[in-house]
Amino acid sequence: MKGRSRNIVKMAVLSLMVNGLMLCMSATAISDSIDTSALMAFKRGVIDTSNKLSNWQGDDPCGDQWSGVLCNSTNIATNVLRVTELRLLNYNLGGQLAPELGNLSQLVCLDLMWNNITGNIPPTIGNLQNLYLLLLNGNLLIGPIPSEIAQLTNLNRLQLDQNQLSGPLPPTLGNLTQVRHLHLNNNSFSGTIPHDLGRLQHLSHLLLDNNNMEGPLPVELINIPTLTIVQLDNNPNISSMIPLEWFQIPTLIKLSMRNCSLIGSIPDLGALTNLTYLDLSRNNLNGTLPSNISSTLTTVNFGNNYLTGVIPDSYGSELQQLQALQLADNLLSGSIPASLGSGQSFSNPKKFLLVDLQNNMLSGLNSQLLSAANGSTNVGIWLAGNQKVCSILAPSLYLEVCMESDTTTILQASSSLTSNLTCPSCPPPNMPIIGGPHGVCQCATPIAVVIRLKSPAFTFFDRFEQEFLSLVSSALNISLSQLEMWQLNWDAAGKRLEMTLLIFPLNSTFDTAEFQSVYNEFASWDLSQGSNWSLSVIGPYELIMFGTAIQSTSQGKRLSTGSIVGIVMGAAFFASILVAFATFLILHQHGKKRRTPMESMLPPGIKIAGVKAFTFEELANATNNFSPENEIGQGGYGKVYRGTLEDNTVVAIKRAQEGSMQGSHEFYTEIELLSRVHHRNLVSLLGFCNVKGEQMLVYEFIANGNLRDHLMPIEMMDFATRIHIALGTARGILYLHREADPPIFHRDIKANNILLDQNYNAKVADFGLSRLAPELDADGSTAGPISTTLKGTPGYMDPAYFMTNNFTDKSDVYSFGIVLLELITGKMPITHGKNIVTEVNEALKGDTVASMVDPCMGTSYPSDGLDRLLKLALSCCQDEYDARPYMIDVTRELEDIWRLIAASYPIPLNKGSDSPSVDFRSIDIAGHSSQTSRVYNAQDMSYLSVERVDSSEQIHPRLWPR
Repeated sequence: MKGRSRNIVKMAVLSLMVNGLMLCMSATAISDSIDTSALMAFKRGVIDTSNKLSNWQGDDPCGDQWSGVLCNSTNIATNVLRVTELRLLNYNLGGQLAPELGNLSQLVCLDLMWNNITGNIPPTIGNLQNLYLLLLNGNLLIGPIPSEIAQLTNLNRLQLDQNQLSGPLPPTLGNLTQVRHLHLNNNSFSGTIPHDLGRLQHLSHLLLDNNNMEGPLPVELINIPTLTIVQLDNNPNISSMIPLEWFQIPTLIKLSMRNCSLIGSIPDLGALTNLTYLDLSRNNLNGTLPSNISSTLTTVNFGNNYLTGVIPDSYGSELQQLQALQLADNLLSGSIPASLGSGQSFSNPKKFLLVDLQNNMLSGLNSQLLSAANGSTNVGIWLAGNQKVCSILAPSLYLEVCMESDTTTILQASSSLTSNLTCPSCPPPNMPIIGGPHGVCQCATPIAVVIRLKSPAFTFFDRFEQEFLSLVSSALNISLSQLEMWQLNWDAAGKRLEMTLLIFPLNSTFDTAEFQSVYNEFASWDLSQGSNWSLSVIGPYELIMFGTAIQSTSQGKRLSTGSIVGIVMGAAFFASILVAFATFLILHQHGKKRRTPMESMLPPGIKIAGVKAFTFEELANATNNFSPENEIGQGGYGKVYRGTLEDNTVVAIKRAQEGSMQGSHEFYTEIELLSRVHHRNLVSLLGFCNVKGEQMLVYEFIANGNLRDHLMPIEMMDFATRIHIALGTARGILYLHREADPPIFHRDIKANNILLDQNYNAKVADFGLSRLAPELDADGSTAGPISTTLKGTPGYMDPAYFMTNNFTDKSDVYSFGIVLLELITGKMPITHGKNIVTEVNEALKGDTVASMVDPCMGTSYPSDGLDRLLKLALSCCQDEYDARPYMIDVTRELEDIWRLIAASYPIPLNKGSDSPSVDFRSIDIAGHSSQTSRVYNAQDMSYLSVERVDSSEQIHPRLWPR
């Protein structure tokens, strides 16, 4: 049964069809002049970086089919066309919103998602009385929510998430009596959650995570009869008890309040009969675990609290659908209950399952639980930090369950999908589909939809994939064989799941009307309005990207993904067919902006220079058809191969998981950024491949691997070499912050992303998470933070960024400080549950810091140089942004330390050179050695190496170019 909200959208679509017929039958239809003026004011206010509003010309936006403008005739007699939708998703728009937007009185949908729009939300938005969808998420908006938004009494979905909005939430939000989705997460809102939200009788999803909300929490949420999701994670100032009334809301599917400084005990959970996901971790909760627990739960996370007592038997007998039980870092004692491990959740070792009991005081074993983990890559039973349990385990089981672990590894494993497409390759833009609508292997051009589940009520997707695909196929009225789940990626916190879904046509391609129909389902959220979806664990989604490449009937050419998306999003349902052909003819008649072969492999708007577009065949030949013998590395994205191009250039080829399109945003980001930055301490991008469903990046070959490899206990690496690596890395980051135009935040500085050439010169790599920074201030410092989804690597992530989602240049500084501590200690950022910063600070307090120094550094280093390096590292790792130095200050200090090293060595002059040299020996783990002369360049404080190897000795392969 479809609700009123779904009927509104269906009526709008029907109106668009009528409008399309009118455009064909009448030449007198005109656009409303007030609407036209409002659109022109909007265009003047924004910055159209990618020139996507170039056809906004003249005075007839509806008749001329302006991009992203959809219209409807409200007066058939006069044929006056009114603007009903603005669909400008991912248009790369900057600038600010014009107040005149409030004059679009018939607007039903305002979709400006995933742009770079700044400034305040104009209060005149409150004039849009017919607005059903207000979608402003993924921008750079600032200031408070205007109270006038409360006038939008027909609003179904309010998405203001992932901006930089601040101030208290206006109590008048309680007037949005029809709203079902209130998505305000990832901003800087403060104050208490208004009690007036209890008046929202249709509210289903309340997302307020990653803000600065305070307590007490409103009891009145119990009055909402449709509430299914409450997500408040990372509001560390709430500091109150959870209202007991919240544990009496029978409709709740998910309650997530991680890192909110909650106090008190956890009440019984038996009344939450639909609860599937409960996360109360990283708080100050005390008392015992609740024994009365809902049998519907798949995820229970009470980790990092002060809970005491035993684990109740019900956690094994009741939790038959368990995916994750996380009780780590508490004060639990007693034996692991015998029932835990006997349920049906443990009966299928092919499904992902996690039981994390680390760092408690447990004393008794559970052999059935331990056997579930034995030899399974999908089951994690983690007991590290329970000394009594781990001390009596056999060595093999100890290695299996008592080594320190975190959820990153198992989440990454669960994110990887291997496509079942085994058909022969198809000519682009086609892709193979097996077992399709005709039951045979065939080639077809699918629609690719990238969505992100904002609040899924599960930890691992594997048990719910078929449910999700069934919901999509039912909503689209297509068969399951027309769907392919292609790629999955959890965010760094494991809270949001991005996926790429392929939708195959019955024939070889979708026609434009079919394409538009599918787009309407996703962009209007009609897809998920049905009760089956609303009451499922899937939760709300956000649309990230939508498009495909469609074969044109003219001249054998094809339009790119971005072109088709632009056409579809800018056309009325029926008239879009005409516009597609008209646009195609105009481009060919006037010869405007013909796409080069390289550009056709990338979405529009991506600017690149100096890199080559390789064919799949070229890179396959370079790697001996991606032979395992050419494989030199592997990560969550896929594999890295050594290759030799036709001109004998040796390259490193990073290939996304074979046959997939995973991480498209990161892929395009890395191409665009690396193609325009050039520095000797940044890895060079030579080219890319983006064809046949393959995404590959081609880099210069860096012979010595990454820094993390060299910090394993396999070689001696002296203090001078470590400073040389640190200084090179700092210079690369400084270039990004100060000299790149515009500046760049790397966002994933870590030892694995610092590559070393044969002379141990550092090169910063992997720009997949990088973002453009604000323009520099007059004093040369960056002008402020960017608000962005939490991404990065645990252990290296800035705690201030983790708490606020605001990333600055000082966030990169924090990550670099962790790298400096790694260089000093040789340790990983997180070992045995302790952060390296905490360990070093504790060693300083106990005057045992000497024991922290990496023994592979040797002893021939100036003690004051090490002291200065340690002080610098800790200053970079301060919790607060303002307490950390800028990258230019870090670089200058490292240069001073380098000069100190040069002055400390008895440096002889190298024969035939004006540069002094330093002699040292590199020793591998097997005891083999080589004599190397380091030639010091006083001008730029670098050095080169000339290797002299005794022919009788073997060199460990990890030490030298592979």
